[in-house]
Amino acid sequence: MVNNQLHITFCFMLTLLCTVGICMGQKKVLSSIEKSIEKGKSKEALKELSLINTTAFLPEDLGYYYFLRAKSYSKQNNDVKAIENYLMAKRQYLKADIVEKAMEINLNIASLLVSYKDNTQKHQFYLKEYMDYAFSTKDNSKILKGYVQLASLKINNKEAQESLSYFRKAISLNKKVKDKKLESKIYNNLAVLFSDVLYKPDSSLYYLRKDNLLLHQERTPNPNYICYNLMNQASNYSQLRQYQKAIDLLHQADKIKLIEYVKVNKENINKFLYLNYKDANDLNKALYHLEISNKYHDSLNTEQQNIAINNFDTKYKTKEKELENFQLKTDIKINNVILYLIASVLIIVLLISVLGYKNITKKKKIAEQEKLIEIQKTEKLLRDQELNDIDLMLESQEKERQNIANELHDDLGSILATLKLNFQNLKRQSEVENQLENKLYDKTDVLLEEAYQKVRNIAHLKNLGVIGSEGLLVAVNKMAEKMSVLEHLTINVIPFELTERLENTIEVALFRMIQELCTNIIKHSEATEVNIYLTQGSPKEINVIIEDNGKGFNPKTIVGKSGIGLKNMEKKVEQLGGTFTIDSILTKGTSIIIDLPL
Repeated sequence: MVNNQLHITFCFMLTLLCTVGICMGQKKVLSSIEKSIEKGKSKEALKELSLINTTAFLPEDLGYYYFLRAKSYSKQNNDVKAIENYLMAKRQYLKADIVEKAMEINLNIASLLVSYKDNTQKHQFYLKEYMDYAFSTKDNSKILKGYVQLASLKINNKEAQESLSYFRKAISLNKKVKDKKLESKIYNNLAVLFSDVLYKPDSSLYYLRKDNLLLHQERTPNPNYICYNLMNQASNYSQLRQYQKAIDLLHQADKIKLIEYVKVNKENINKFLYLNYKDANDLNKALYHLEISNKYHDSLNTEQQNIAINNFDTKYKTKEKELENFQLKTDIKINNVILYLIASVLIIVLLISVLGYKNITKKKKIAEQEKLIEIQKTEKLLRDQELNDIDLMLESQEKERQNIANELHDDLGSILATLKLNFQNLKRQSEVENQLENKLYDKTDVLLEEAYQKVRNIAHLKNLGVIGSEGLLVAVNKMAEKMSVLEHLTINVIPFELTERLENTIEVALFRMIQELCTNIIKHSEATEVNIYLTQGSPKEINVIIEDNGKGFNPKTIVGKSGIGLKNMEKKVEQLGGTFTIDSILTKGTSIIIDLPL
């Protein structure tokens, strides 16, 4: 008995150690990929991420995985995919109860949303959510991050003064936090605000000097950052037409021993020296630095050619040495020819045997693959049949909705209207009757009016689709307006780049899915807010995200038991060549993502 318990304990500890080892391995791989992204290798990072099997990932690791995908897409300027993956990462971090990382993702989303042309300050929703969280924690470092981000996103002509106000708040708060990296970021961005928006190069220079002092206070300052700071100062002095100061700063920058991008920076420094000497009317020095700049430019272009020539020269010398050795060893090899011939015959016999065995195995595999292909063909036929049945069912539902709407509007609606008119005539004829009967008439009249309005509303609701010329966006907006309940449920429709009409069948299919999903949210989720994102990232793709803050559910349980509508939606989306994703957390809401090719 004791031995059994020891054995069970040992197995448990072994399993636990394996799990911890796997988790640490996952984090190590993801951390390595993040370093590649920081080095500018976002395409390679996406390829590596696509090869990772995430089925065994914990929510925290899955959040990190989606965060890296979002970061890579952002580096490639694919904002739509970046936002989608940031939202997925945020949800996974919330599932893992890592609220801090989830809220910090809001700052990334806000930075992407602010660049959209049709963005109507929607980025402020995510900034507000982050700031509310930061203030709730009473953590000055988190509040400071929010101030810096708010200030940086407001560097434009309309919000310049607001940006300046937040920068000043950040500077004041950082006296308590003492975060040197954020302080450097504040000074750099303030320099940009004063230089590019407020047109105050003197103020810009003031903050660049403060940043320069910070850089020199570090134990191991990055020489490249110091070089960039001096070059930016020189640019401001050049704008002030103080060309000699600009030239002195550029010569200082030229003396710094850079750790990366040496030739590119040398080319730029000499190019700026050429421009400043030219504006200062010192043409000899201007031409001298122009020549140096051109040499660095040519050197960058020919560097790869030099590497190739050096490689070729090395290979040639190696080959020459090999020929000398071959000549020296010829006599020894002649004595071993017979031995080599015998060994060769044995190897040939062995190879023939191995190839024969492989050929037999290959034939067996081909037969098995042909059998598997036949099975797959059968399964595909059955799946196509099932999808056709779903199409027919959806088509019949659409016709049934239209028939009900027409019947309610044309038949029952007209009957109720006629009945109300006749009842009002009866009431006029019986006005001489007593007061009690008049009250009964009034009450019945109210009930008839209410029934008529309900039938009319049902007819309009059923007829709300995209059959006419209004399109998907207008129909969804109308649906959201009708389904929203004051102080109980708010449905927001947030479009991105949705400027053109889609094919009618796709518009109808998407509208019915959105309508049914919103109906399910009203019935089951107890949500108070729903966001519907309609995004057309390119002419060949549309993305729909429906996000609520309700009580959430277990997708496997719902789909497995009674989620016939969700199953049909998923199969319909797959038939159209897209993907249908459900992401739900109990007590924290649900996100449903539909990606469709056009």
